Amino acid sequence: MFFPEKMLRLNIQIEPDFINKVLKNIGQTGLLHIDKKQHQFTNDSNLFRLKTLLMLTLKYMTKLEVSQNKRVITSIVEHEKLFDKIEDTLFIIGKNVDDIINKIKKSDQELEHFNKALSVEKVLSPFINTIRLSKNLKHLKMRISIISMENTELLRLSIKTKNILFIDQPLFEHTNAVAVFYEEEFDNEISKIFNTLKAFEITLDYFCNDAFETQKKLQEQLYKEKEALSDEYKEQLQEIENNLNAMSELEMVKSSLVKKENGLELEGWIPKISIKEFISKVDHSKVTILPFKGEAPVLLKTPLALIPFEKLISAFSYPRYGEMNPVIPFTFTFLLLFGIMFGDVGHGLVLTIAGLLVKKYSQNYFDLGQIYYLSGISSILVGLIYGSVFGLHHVLPISLFTPMEDTLITILFSIGVGVVIISIGFILHIITAIKRNETNLLFVSNGSILWLLVYWFSIGILVKYYVQELDIQYELILLSLLLLGILILMIRKTKRKTQSFINILRELMDTITNTISFLRVGAFALAHAALFIAVFSIARMISESHGEFFLYWVTIILGNVVIIVLEGIVVTIQTLRLEYFEFFKRFFKGGGLPYKPYTLGEKNEY
Repeated sequence: MFFPEKMLRLNIQIEPDFINKVLKNIGQTGLLHIDKKQHQFTNDSNLFRLKTLLMLTLKYMTKLEVSQNKRVITSIVEHEKLFDKIEDTLFIIGKNVDDIINKIKKSDQELEHFNKALSVEKVLSPFINTIRLSKNLKHLKMRISIISMENTELLRLSIKTKNILFIDQPLFEHTNAVAVFYEEEFDNEISKIFNTLKAFEITLDYFCNDAFETQKKLQEQLYKEKEALSDEYKEQLQEIENNLNAMSELEMVKSSLVKKENGLELEGWIPKISIKEFISKVDHSKVTILPFKGEAPVLLKTPLALIPFEKLISAFSYPRYGEMNPVIPFTFTFLLLFGIMFGDVGHGLVLTIAGLLVKKYSQNYFDLGQIYYLSGISSILVGLIYGSVFGLHHVLPISLFTPMEDTLITILFSIGVGVVIISIGFILHIITAIKRNETNLLFVSNGSILWLLVYWFSIGILVKYYVQELDIQYELILLSLLLLGILILMIRKTKRKTQSFINILRELMDTITNTISFLRVGAFALAHAALFIAVFSIARMISESHGEFFLYWVTIILGNVVIIVLEGIVVTIQTLRLEYFEFFKRFFKGGGLPYKPYTLGEKNEY
């Protein structure tokens, strides 16, 4: 839990005749994190074939609105047989799907024409009855189109000298509905004009209500046929997609194989605890444990309840192999800081309930719900220390101090918390350096033993001078000697005097500013309390001015909602800032590679 799972580096020699079988067995174990290698054993033909078939499968699933149903494929038949079966199935499915989709697309276009005709009929109805004229007009021809307003005037000018009746009315944005009435002899000329001016002509058939109803019924029937096809092909398409994904991943794993004299080799990492299980399930191969080399992938053993906090850390960076699992100290310090800045029993209870509801009813925001659920509990505990319930103090029988009434204590408390958190960072750095055998980082690096002594010694000097009001002359001499010792060690290590001196000054300034940064913890605790005072003052003013006690409680409730939302967001941001920039910098280097074992039938990342 406190350190990543121990890993072993493996070399697997595979007999050439059993490549597929061995790789399938490895995929079924879901244990081997495969090392990336040059693509020496890639069958490009199979990869492109798989890619094309998968693209077609997803295309048909999209058209039929079939959702994905991911499942692990535990067995794959011979590639060629499966390829042939999938191709035959997709050919039949594709033919039927394309046919119904084309019919629906054509029907959609027809309905669009009918709807446009309906709009045209509505705007022209004060002048002509298009439906009646389309049926009964005998000696004249009528043609109706939709044309841009700019071209409407050009159309008017084109027919002005001819014996043609012209009616136009605004229709959609920047377009007009136009009806022209003319004798047979002008038919070709009108067609040319419409074509030149890019008029969208609506034939008179679309002004028939009966035809419109028939088209709508046809549309409904086509969608029913599509739904039937979806039900018929759903399981087949899902099965094909899963098989193609499994086959594709198998081919990608083959790209990491290296040709050797005795056959093919594959290298990767596996948790030490699972080595016996892995070897027992992989036959027709020779498994050799290699000496530790480079950075191993990292498998964190994080408790399930703290997984959301692990994701927050991953957004910053991933720990290296051998580094202490940062999730535990991160979670502890995050909840501590959040609780101090948001300390109130009532508000904490609201956050806790809100977090529980989000966890229960929204799987997409489960992690956020868990974070605020635990943060709410922390706020309740600190709220008990403050004696604050929805901004009301002295309601609880016991309270250690109240931020607004004990400002100095609040500020000193926040600085004390900062000292503890920064000290934890120093200690975690030392533990990690020992664990990774990086003894060169134990004494003079950022977060080392000597710098921890400097930090604690400096805190002790400040306490002695300002609190106990005692002489600190000898302590300052000892502190100077300690810094001189660090300078000498840095010069011996880097061979650069000026740079070493600058590094010492920078580390001193960083440590001071990091500690001072924790003043914001007390500041936000005070701001939280100050907002309560503002809300109660506004509520009192509104109640007195309107003479209604009801408005007082409405304002109190709305004010608390605003405080919870606003302060909840701001405090979260400030807590993450302190974690990432003040706490992590001393012990968390990051840049690690997450453990992602190859699993047959699942999407793997390489």
